[in-house]
This record gives sequence, structure tokens and C-alpha cells, in this order.
Amino acid sequence: MTTKNSALEESRVKPRFWRFAKWIPKVLFSPFRAFEEVVRKPDFKGPILILLIMLPLTLGGQYFSATKFYLETPTPKNDGWTEQPHNSLPVSWSSNGNITISDDDYVKGNYSVSSSLINTSQVWMQLANIENFNCSDTEYCRLSFSTKWINEANSTPAITLQLFSLNNESRFELLVENVEASSDIWSNVSVDLATNDWTSVASPSWGNITGIGFQFKWVNSANHTIHIDDIFFGKFVSISSSSSFGIQLMYLLMRSSIDFLLRWVILSGIVLLALRSFSDWNGVWQNLLGIVGYVFSPSIVYLSALALLFFLLPPFFLPFSPTSETFIAYQSSWGVSISVLNLLFLGWTTILCIIAVKQIHELSWTKATLIGLGGIVLTLLLSSFLLSAFF
Repeated sequence: MTTKNSALEESRVKPRFWRFAKWIPKVLFSPFRAFEEVVRKPDFKGPILILLIMLPLTLGGQYFSATKFYLETPTPKNDGWTEQPHNSLPVSWSSNGNITISDDDYVKGNYSVSSSLINTSQVWMQLANIENFNCSDTEYCRLSFSTKWINEANSTPAITLQLFSLNNESRFELLVENVEASSDIWSNVSVDLATNDWTSVASPSWGNITGIGFQFKWVNSANHTIHIDDIFFGKFVSISSSSSFGIQLMYLLMRSSIDFLLRWVILSGIVLLALRSFSDWNGVWQNLLGIVGYVFSPSIVYLSALALLFFLLPPFFLPFSPTSETFIAYQSSWGVSISVLNLLFLGWTTILCIIAVKQIHELSWTKATLIGLGGIVLTLLLSSFLLSAFF
């Protein structure tokens, strides 16, 4: 008899203990009934369980995003090929004109390399001894540089980019487009090495690029000065392969946990102040905290959908020096989908907050809507401010 009573007691306690877990999906799909039950018996365990489920989903989404997001890594760093004394790099410049290091006209670092000629129609500059670069889709696939030309006639030159393989005889050549057409203005140029139509001389090898050349040709002769700065080969590396990725995940876990707790407490505080100000509700603060925490149940669905979205989205390549075109490309491939998902999540959370307020105390739908909508908006603003201020 004692054994039967113990078993009966255990069967009664167990459902009560796991009741909070059943409320989470119930809030998502039957919020009126769910919040009616939660208001009768508030429980902190549900919001804590929501947080514990959110954390691995956050990590999963971050991992999928990191495997699809590629950052361009420049070589050399710190503008080493145009600085003086070249940051200990054994590179060498040559030209058919007078090579100088300019410390009063540059775009990065403290110097640029320039060459000047009098009464000529062609200026060439070459950078040698840059070690060996494997230029392919998976290695160094971009070359970026900044250039400026100055001449008295203000006529636009034809600019040819050269990549030397082992010696000056074996090379690839490409006519560079999208260069500033006016004299005395810096132009930033990035060339995708694998996707352009290069011409080759004497069988060069993409796997062994050892020098870079620039040729400027004008129709008529004049006095010319050429500046070159900020040259580097770019290699796209996924965030997930970074040595600091593990640390980033730990930081994300901490930030996500604090963000959830902040939003939970702030929203509860706002709802408490609103109920005390616009109604005769005199309930217990701790009970209100246990009720409001269930408002964040859609976070589970949102983070799951976000992780799936990151898994399905195409890779995105972020150049070392982003432009407005980069932002437009991000918006078209990633930004719009993420923004729509964020809006759906915020809308769902706001509706649940309104329903929770309505169930906590008998208010008009107008008051409940104002409290719920205002509470969510203020919570987002305050939690974002506090996170940015301390993290």
C-alpha cells in the first residue's frame, strides 16, 4: 500500500514539475490558454529553460554564419610595399622615371611610391621580390592598389596591370578599367584575378607570382607623375577558420545570456510600472517576472529559423575595403532575409506581450496593446544601450 501511495505521489509531482516545459510550446500556439494557466501558477523555470534552449541554437546559427561569411585578409599588412623603409620587406621598385618615396601624398600609412618623367607618353613602374604568391580561387584571388596620375594636359591614360611569374619575361597583362579619369585624384582599384580575361606572355604561372607592374600610356607626350599606394593581395578566409573563433563563441554565449536576462528584467519592470500606473493591480513582482518570461518563447523558433537561414544562404565575401556596392550586395543576398525574420520575431513577441498583459489583469485591449507595444520597444532600446555601454 505504501508503495502504491509513493508511486501515486510521484506521478502527481512529476507532471507539476514539468508543467512549465509544456507551457513554452503552448504559449507559441495557444497563447490565451497558456497565459491563463501561467498567471494562475507563475514559474521561473520556463523562462530559464527558454534561455538554456536558446544558447545552443545561438551557437549553431553563429557557426553556420561563420562558415558562409568570408573576410578578405591582405598581404602584406600595414601597407608594407609602399612604406619606407618597407617595414623590413625586401621588395624593390624600378621605373623608367625617377623613383621617389612621397611623404606628402598618400592614401594609407605615411608614404606612397611615385615616378616622374618629362616629355614622355609612357610611364612604367615595377615592384619585384614580393616572394611567391599562388593566385587562384582558393588562395590569393584579388589584387588591390591605389593610384594617381598627374599631367599638364589632363588626358586619361590607358593603364595595364602586369603580374610577373619568376622573371620579367613571363607575365600576365590586363587592361585596367574603372580608374579615375581626372588628373590628380586618387583611384582605388580591385581586380579579381581569376575572373578577368588576362593575356599571357612566355607561359607564366598563376601559382608563382613574384612581381607586379604598372604601365601608363598616353596618346601625346607630356610631363607625368605617377603615385602608387596601398598594394596588397587579398585572400578570403571564413570566420570559422579564424584562430579566435572559439573565443568569439564564448563571448557570444555570455552576451546572449546577459541580453536575455536584461530584456526579461526590463520588460517585467516596464509592465509592472504600467500596471501600477494605469490599473489597480497589486500583484507580486516575482510572479510578474515569472509570467513575462514566457513572452520570449518565440526566441526558440526565431533562432532555429535564423540558423536554417544561415545554412541556406549563399557565401558572402567581404572585401578589406568595403564600398557602397558591398553594402548593396549584402542587403540583396543576406540583409533582406534577416530583416524580415527579425520583424516577424518582434511582431510575434509583441503580440504575446499584449496577451500576457491582458491575462495578468483585466484591461481594455487598447491599454494592453499600448503597454505591450511600448514595453517591447523600450526594452529593445534600453537593453541595446546597456549592452553597448558595458560590452
